[in-house]
Amino acid sequence: MGRQLSKVCFSATTRIHFLRRLVHTSARCFSAITLPLHIVHDVYSSPSTAAASQKSFKGMSSRDIIQKEKLSALMEVLSRETRSYARVWSCYADFMNYAECDDLPLEVHQAVLRRCVPGAYTLRTWTARRMRAGQAPRIPHHFEARLKTVVRNIRATGADATLDDYHVVLHQFAAVGHYTGAMQVLAELTHVCKLEPESKTFGLCLKAIAHRLSLPIYKVQRADMLSDTSKLCRKLLREMSARDMPLTSFNLDLVMRILKEVLDQEGFYQLMKLGYGIDLDYPDHPPLQGSSMLSSFSTAALNTTLDMLGRLGNVAKLIQTFEVLTQPLPPQASQHYSQEFDDEDDFGITNPASTEPHQTPHARPNTTSYNILLKHISRAGHPTFARHYLYQAVRLDRSVDRLLRSQLYRNPHGTLAPHFSLNRGTIIPVFGEANRDKNMELMRWVGWVTRQTIRRKKNDIAWYSELRDSLPPPPSPSEPSSRSPGSPPPDVSTALDVDLDTPSTPPEFPPPEKIFDINLHLNILQKNLDELVTWYENHYEVALSRTTQRVKERLGRRVWAGKNIYLLNKNARVIVPRSAWTRMVNFKQGKTSFSGEHSGRIMRNGWVAGYKGLRAPRPQPLQFFDPSSMS
Repeated sequence: MGRQLSKVCFSATTRIHFLRRLVHTSARCFSAITLPLHIVHDVYSSPSTAAASQKSFKGMSSRDIIQKEKLSALMEVLSRETRSYARVWSCYADFMNYAECDDLPLEVHQAVLRRCVPGAYTLRTWTARRMRAGQAPRIPHHFEARLKTVVRNIRATGADATLDDYHVVLHQFAAVGHYTGAMQVLAELTHVCKLEPESKTFGLCLKAIAHRLSLPIYKVQRADMLSDTSKLCRKLLREMSARDMPLTSFNLDLVMRILKEVLDQEGFYQLMKLGYGIDLDYPDHPPLQGSSMLSSFSTAALNTTLDMLGRLGNVAKLIQTFEVLTQPLPPQASQHYSQEFDDEDDFGITNPASTEPHQTPHARPNTTSYNILLKHISRAGHPTFARHYLYQAVRLDRSVDRLLRSQLYRNPHGTLAPHFSLNRGTIIPVFGEANRDKNMELMRWVGWVTRQTIRRKKNDIAWYSELRDSLPPPPSPSEPSSRSPGSPPPDVSTALDVDLDTPSTPPEFPPPEKIFDINLHLNILQKNLDELVTWYENHYEVALSRTTQRVKERLGRRVWAGKNIYLLNKNARVIVPRSAWTRMVNFKQGKTSFSGEHSGRIMRNGWVAGYKGLRAPRPQPLQFFDPSSMS
């Protein structure tokens, strides 16, 4: 009996194990191992291909087989047109785990150096976005370790990295403002590798410093960072001077930006004399000590100069520089400059033979130029100058638009893009000055300018939209005619992105003029219109109502106290009766209804401010239920 029972239990246990094998209920497990690629063949590959692959690995050790497969995978990734920098680095690191640095050609190391990290533009955008959001990266460059590893592997092969290889690293550091790393790279290539740096090498180091100063800086670190960057900039200038290296227009622009951020007035003035031939103390005269090799004065240099003078707080010199450098005198006017110090020689025409004609360097102002000028003038508290230059900007906006329309009528597909357009940034500084000083006249005039600008922007959008529908198709692109066939093309790879918003070109070639794009122009007009309408409805009207209310209340308190106030129509300070003041400012006497509500805000003197533009009256507290009202 017991023997039969054990047989039954054994058979039941066997069936249970069999069912468990059929239905596996345990958790799934994954494992991954690294296998040579020749073991896993493609299902669609022919048997001959697999046999040829096995023959190629015949007589090789397993390590050599794996190394060869890793190398083929790396070369396949590098040969792709659209490659992922993460995939390139993964294949490179995977190969270096099975091989030595000598097993890889120098050209492959250099290709990996250029393709194992994202592009400079991507890094610059990503870093700036994180720093604006208050999430500064813990390390200056996220992929600095990769660049160091590849350069170390290049040197381990017995060869030295070339100057172009170090330029790749400097491009990466300049994109994120890693100026300390850029200076370390410069020291390594000059002292360790014994390479001769070029103007581009110093320009990339200057670009790293200038870009870092344009990024947000913590207040506790700002003083130390400004001191360090100023010292590094002067060190680079001394090293360039020791090597007899001329200061190119790119490096000159970068140094000006750095000196502007650190507020080095003496160095900035000296640089303007040596680089552009402009003496900011006497901008319409040639400098006494100049340089024979001067750079062309561009609009970007004009904006940097205006911003520097505005930060220094010298409004008189700011306006003088703007007028002279944007509207210079003709060269013939230099014959009227007196070279003597006698009183009788201060007037009249001097000897023309002893006076050389001098053309002051100048540039055409753009929208940023007027925005910078108005910002610093308004912050300094000069409403007269602010109103003048805002009116000048309005006139310039209309003249530029009329000129553009006439050119589009004659040459619709060869017209140059406009350089100026009135926007919100031009109007807000003047309004801020009026709001701070409670200047009601200037504030209302700014509102009129805004309404006129909104109306003109709408008309411009309608006109250009109709023009876009009626434009003929552009001619087919032919041979480029922007430069002569004999002139060499500009080397874009050596042009530094000096301006962080708009790229520049080498000074040996004239900068390419931007052709008018009607779709882009319509987008800019629509963007400016939306910003103006939003600001006018959400900020201007509220601020005007609040300021008007405060002025009326302040003057009303003087009237109720029996004090005099100034009236413009009488041009004198007079005592105004309360009844006359009420009619003048459109105050209404408070009348409480049965529900306790009123149509305006009750002032302390018992009157209600009910003029147009006030905010809604404050809600009244809830009343208790009165049963007598139901009878």
